[in-house]
Amino acid sequence: MAFGRLTTPGGLTNAAIGIASVVSGNAKATLTPESGGFPVVFGLNPDSVSVTKQNTTEGRRGVIATTVQDALKGTGNVKWSIAKAHLVGAATTQVSVERLLSWARPVPINAATALELQSATAVSDLISAATPPATSTVPAVGATADISTKTPGVSLSTPAYYRLPILLFNWGLYGPTGPNKRFTLEGVTVSYKRYDDYGIPVWATVDLRLTEYVEGLPFTNPTSGGVPGHNRHVVTQGENVVNIANRAYGSPNAWRAVTEANHIDDPLRVRPGRRLALPPSGNAQEVPVR
Repeated sequence: MAFGRLTTPGGLTNAAIGIASVVSGNAKATLTPESGGFPVVFGLNPDSVSVTKQNTTEGRRGVIATTVQDALKGTGNVKWSIAKAHLVGAATTQVSVERLLSWARPVPINAATALELQSATAVSDLISAATPPATSTVPAVGATADISTKTPGVSLSTPAYYRLPILLFNWGLYGPTGPNKRFTLEGVTVSYKRYDDYGIPVWATVDLRLTEYVEGLPFTNPTSGGVPGHNRHVVTQGENVVNIANRAYGSPNAWRAVTEANHIDDPLRVRPGRRLALPPSGNAQEVPVR
């Protein structure tokens, strides 16, 4: 039986809980950060689980798009609603509630991660930081005029980027969502049902709104079908030079080499269908990102 992403700390935790709960005869639904940390284990399983999928099509023809990228934009992510998952116990109920609420808050990420996720804001920041206006050096009287352009290293430490934590949902060995399905937590509703004599919550029900986390498609070269970076790449809808360079060379800073090789003025605006020459990786000069 496959348990999904066992290489991640959260995947290992969920798999261990799943095996133990099945052996004990009572499979528990769990939610765990993929990066690791303490899970939320529901004492009583949800009353119901529902699934929603919404697409955007052109009229009644059922047409979504002509490219895979457009199709992904036109199809909404699968959303799961988990109703009345129970938290039980004086020592764990409030702790689990606070943990769920913390997972619904965005967390900061660095510029490299934002670029890898194809953040449009991070791409614009990269280009803006790498192309400052030229500054002139005023020569002394009698000296030879010398115009110099200052191009400092790119630093994306000032802008702030955030994302929701990636969570793994598991229910026994498999459950309704599959083993270690990846989600982001879009909403939480908590109803406290019972308190002890000291006012400590001992029972609460939780409604969760989860959105499946979908990774971008792996980068391939549609022209040759081979390893990217050797020959050419055909631009598809939604792509720009920065994310093409990031996937072709493993670094977004190679965008300059691609723009120079193809005489592109604006790296953010490249017509879909255009064939870009991808220079050898050794010729893709980079601007350091800190």
